[in-house]
Amino acid sequence: MSRFIILGGACCALLYWIFFQPSSGSGDVASRQTLSISEEQDRIVFGWSGPVQEPMSERIAAALDRYKDDRRRLVLILNSPGGSIQHGRKVVAAIRARDRAIDTLVQKAGVCASMCVPIFLAGTTRMADPDSYFMFHQASLTSSAEENMKRKELGDAEKALLSQTVKIIETQATDDFFRNDIGIRGVNAVWLASMRRKISGRDIWMSGQDLVAEGSGIVDSLVRTPAR
Repeated sequence: MSRFIILGGACCALLYWIFFQPSSGSGDVASRQTLSISEEQDRIVFGWSGPVQEPMSERIAAALDRYKDDRRRLVLILNSPGGSIQHGRKVVAAIRARDRAIDTLVQKAGVCASMCVPIFLAGTTRMADPDSYFMFHQASLTSSAEENMKRKELGDAEKALLSQTVKIIETQATDDFFRNDIGIRGVNAVWLASMRRKISGRDIWMSGQDLVAEGSGIVDSLVRTPAR
């Protein structure tokens, strides 16, 4: 009985791992993140490339604050494989806290996957090249959480219970993600519910053109752009 009480504690700890576990190798992550800034006559373009992890929110916030008194149009170009749900929410909060129009764009052959999608949705106007790519999938444990699970010394019954608990938590996290992070302004609720069903156990890739053709409400307008 005591072993199952301990296991219950381990299951609760999964909540911490899923939502609050710091990413391992943060230095390596930072080395794969780039933020470019281009000043044009009528707009300022921020280009983000890399995972949604620390220190993305801090870098985006600092860049936006640098131009807080500049009245030119602000555009955030995204090219990201996704990353941490919790950190992505910090990025969204940083964008919304600036209280001004900030458009988002995914260029030709660019990728906006997973947690990148809610960041894209934070744009005042959401633009995409017809040949840009978006990806939707289930929430999952961080790689460090998976490694922690492998190290735990548990019996077969405990492993089975833990595996079931993980599935339940991941399902709940995915439902929350779709409802609160993707299901926002202008997104088609019927389309979103259909996508939620499709992603069970697999990644779904769609082009900007596909999203507009299906009436998803994810992309406001299609724009032709040069390849990134």
